[in-house]
Amino acid sequence: MADQPELLADVTELETQLADLRFESLSHEDALALGMDLAARAEERNWTLAVSVFLGDQHVFRYACPGTSSENDDWIERKRKTVYKFQEPSFLVGQRLISHGKDFHTETGLDQSFAAHGGGFPLFVGDAFVGAVIASGVPQQDDHAIVVEALRAALDGE
Repeated sequence: MADQPELLADVTELETQLADLRFESLSHEDALALGMDLAARAEERNWTLAVSVFLGDQHVFRYACPGTSSENDDWIERKRKTVYKFQEPSFLVGQRLISHGKDFHTETGLDQSFAAHGGGFPLFVGDAFVGAVIASGVPQQDDHAIVVEALRAALDGE
């Protein structure tokens, strides 16, 4: 049997982020600005990060920092599918199960086209799920943290 993945975050804190990081409105222009800010934050850190923002089924923003590859695109899609399925951050989904000693794929029955790793975060307008912002390329807790940082900055600008 494979080793149990390590718990990397406080599940309650991740749940609080999900509850707090919600928009009053979110246009295509706002989604573009969010993606551009996230890409700029990655470049400032010299991180090899790929970034995507989706509204509904539309891919509104996509950027890949130098050093990324199609593997990052695959991770973005796997995290996107998890966010859309659960309407929760991909990191929260995975960390919650790890905190209970459970495996994501075994527990959910989902195939490998889903990933419960950090970096995918749902976009909500009030209580309405409208899309996702996703990062891939650095350790999963950092993928998650930079997305949260960019979301907080975007919300402070509202």
